[in-house]
Amino acid sequence: MNQAPGNYGTIKRTGEKVLGIIGSVFNVIGIILSIIFITSLSGFENSDMHRQMEQDLRNDPMMTSPEEAQMAVDTFNAFIAGFDVVGWVLVILLAISTVFAILAITKLKSFDKASTAGIFFILAGIFAGILSLTSILFYIAAIMCFVRKPPLREDELMGHSNEPTPRNDTVTREDDTPYRPL
Repeated sequence: MNQAPGNYGTIKRTGEKVLGIIGSVFNVIGIILSIIFITSLSGFENSDMHRQMEQDLRNDPMMTSPEEAQMAVDTFNAFIAGFDVVGWVLVILLAISTVFAILAITKLKSFDKASTAGIFFILAGIFAGILSLTSILFYIAAIMCFVRKPPLREDELMGHSNEPTPRNDTVTREDDTPYRPL
């Protein structure tokens, strides 16, 4: 039987690995969808639909002056440009989260590194979005890393050890003076 250092047996970390893999797959899907969204949005900026929306803003009867209409168009264009920046920041954060998750999964292969893997899972959860579905999966895996401990070996449970127990041959009399048999 493969024993861990110290007085503990081994424990399988399959649940933590599965949660880490599922979270990593969600991160990769999020990265792919974000990149698709960013590229489609950048194609939108010079499209006929974009020009039509700008024209509709300029011709809106609620706009009382041309300056107000231009300000609405500029705000619209800044909003679209902001989505581009936010999208790339999201891609970078999800990539960092995926790297931490992969590091955590690899740390789970050695049985004495579960707390290190738990820390990596927490970092992966933070970078995946503090309260997203993916981050919750990483947090659960981290909690499992910290809480689940390997079982004691059988001889430890029974109170036996491989070392001989020292024998105490000293007998005490009623008056608390030691007596040693010959």
